[in-house]
Amino acid sequence: MSRLAYKVAIVTGGAQGFSASAAEALAADGATVLIAGGEGEAFAATLRERGFKAEYHQLDAGDPLSWAVLVDKIMRTHGHLDVLVNQAGANISTTIENATAAQLREILEADLIAPFIGTKAVIAAMRQSGGGSIINIAANPIVEILPLYALYGAAKAALLSLTRTTAVHCTQRSYDIRVNAVHPGTHETQLLTDNAIRSADAPNVNELLGTLPVRATGTLYEFGEAIAWLAGDESQHITGTEIFCTGLLTDLALAAQTAQP
Repeated sequence: MSRLAYKVAIVTGGAQGFSASAAEALAADGATVLIAGGEGEAFAATLRERGFKAEYHQLDAGDPLSWAVLVDKIMRTHGHLDVLVNQAGANISTTIENATAAQLREILEADLIAPFIGTKAVIAAMRQSGGGSIINIAANPIVEILPLYALYGAAKAALLSLTRTTAVHCTQRSYDIRVNAVHPGTHETQLLTDNAIRSADAPNVNELLGTLPVRATGTLYEFGEAIAWLAGDESQHITGTEIFCTGLLTDLALAAQTAQP
């Protein structure tokens, strides 16, 4: 039997990159995957054609009412909710001197407030379901400190704090809800493989790839497998922590490498 059989999982963020890899890994392990928000309808249909259980649902991740409607529909249709992957987010690469307060508010809405609303929305349903797993997609800028991450890194650091406090809250109240964060590193997403996006948004990507302590980019399959493991019962003693799918790409690793003769 698949390790996630009978589990129902929400994945926010649509049908590309990390969101798609998380949804595909969960579905491949037997979960019923609800792709929430973004352009995910065709992707859900593709997963169903492959024999997986997948649905698409509209969601405004920053709207509490939209979350309430989705969770209510899931509980009425499936009777339980077991996994939430908060992947939807945004990034603006800028330094503190060039950043604006409006940009910071935009990033906080996408990368902190939306996961906050989603987490609040599922706790009661997960308690009713007998427990669950909430997985927040953080980001390597929390430990890889670079000037262009002034806003993105701040928002993801706050998300990590929310992850930990929510984990402690749920554990102290015996909710049997685990809350963890996953840090993706340099993976083979469109950002790295599409030259047009590379030139517009990641001008230093070739330099970055040349400094990777592990001399290869990660695959989206590897990232998805980390999500599936946290969603399953094999990780039931893991909560309030972080998993780095980064190939040792941290500020400490880079500093150590730079110091090599």
